[in-house]
Parts: sequence; structure tokens; C-alpha cells
Amino acid sequence: MVGGIAAPLLAGFSLTTVAQLVIGRDRPWLAGYAIALFALAAALLLNTLQFSATALSYAATPSERLDYNPEAASDAAILRVVRRRQWEEMDLRSLYMRRARFCYNFGLFAFLGGLGLVIVPHRSWPWPIGRLVGVIIVGLSLLVEALWIFSGAKWPRWLLPSTSAAQPPNMPDEGADYLFDNSGHEEIVDNLRRCVELLEKMTVRHRVPWWKVGRQ
Repeated sequence: MVGGIAAPLLAGFSLTTVAQLVIGRDRPWLAGYAIALFALAAALLLNTLQFSATALSYAATPSERLDYNPEAASDAAILRVVRRRQWEEMDLRSLYMRRARFCYNFGLFAFLGGLGLVIVPHRSWPWPIGRLVGVIIVGLSLLVEALWIFSGAKWPRWLLPSTSAAQPPNMPDEGADYLFDNSGHEEIVDNLRRCVELLEKMTVRHRVPWWKVGRQ
């Protein structure tokens, strides 16, 4: 979702803003620094897209692998290769997603920084109220993003919670009757019992000598 929607969208906005700042006549006071940050944001966000796409190429599930390798069900050597490949690609997917997350976080940080520099007015203090509110909002967003990146979303807990005290309500058998349909369970058990009885009769009949079969 990050690599397929958010990152390309923000990269497009960054590239559009860079083009507008370069060719536009009415340039903001800190346009040069804003161009650098927006260019950095575009590059990082495009790298996020690339890393995410690569990670998805290693996202095959175990059931999908067995569907492509049905012979693994009867050959332990092939199953061993499939399992090893599954673990290798899980590790590769984790590595690429870590890189994508790094690029996205710092790309978003650069995007917010460029946005803040664009808002800063030419004139000295006092700033227009709209520009001042915009700079404050962007500054707070940068602070939250910095806490998110550098603290691992662990502090402050009231803003970036990582644990929850919510508990599920008590239910019989943990709600298995609601989650799984057991309506045919007794019928299946009865059918299995009849199959076992039939097999026992067949076994007894097989052991009886042929000249006694007619009497049985």
C-alpha cells in the first residue's frame, strides 16, 4: 500500500513542486533549499516504489509454492528445496521491505521539510497569520515524524501507542461454534463409525474359509 499508492503520489507532488519552483517567477524566499528537499523526497519515494515492488516478487505463500511444485508431496528432496526457497525469499522480502520503509520515512520527512520552507514568507517578523499557522502545523508534523522514525514508535506512548490493553470477551470454546461450522460433525463421526464396522465385517469374512461362506 505504501509503495503502490502513497509513495508514487507524494513523489508526483514533489516533482511537480520542483518544476514549479524552478520555472516559476514568483519564487519563495527559501526556494533553493525547498527544491533540494523536494528533489530528495522524490528520489526516496521513488526508491520506496522500487523496493516495494521487488519485495512483492518474493511474497509467494507456501500453498502457492506447493501448487507450482505438486511433486513435493511425494518427494522429500523437492520439498526440502521448496522449504529452503521459502525461507530465503521470506528473508529477502523482509530486507527489501526494511529498505522501502527507510526510504518512505525519510522521503516523507524531506517532503514535509520542503513544504515548510515553501510556506516561510519573505518578510520579517511578524509573519502573516496564515503563513505562521502553516509553519507551526508543518513543524509539528516534522516533530511527530521524527519521533516516529527515531524512537521506533515507542515514545510518547500517548501519541504513538505500540501496545493495547484490550481483551476479547469470554466465550465458550473461544467462539469456535461461531467461527467454524460444526453442524455436520456428528454426521461425519457416524459415517466414520459405519465405515469402521464395515471394514471389520469384511475382515472377518475374509478370514472365514470358503466352504463356510454360504453358511455365514
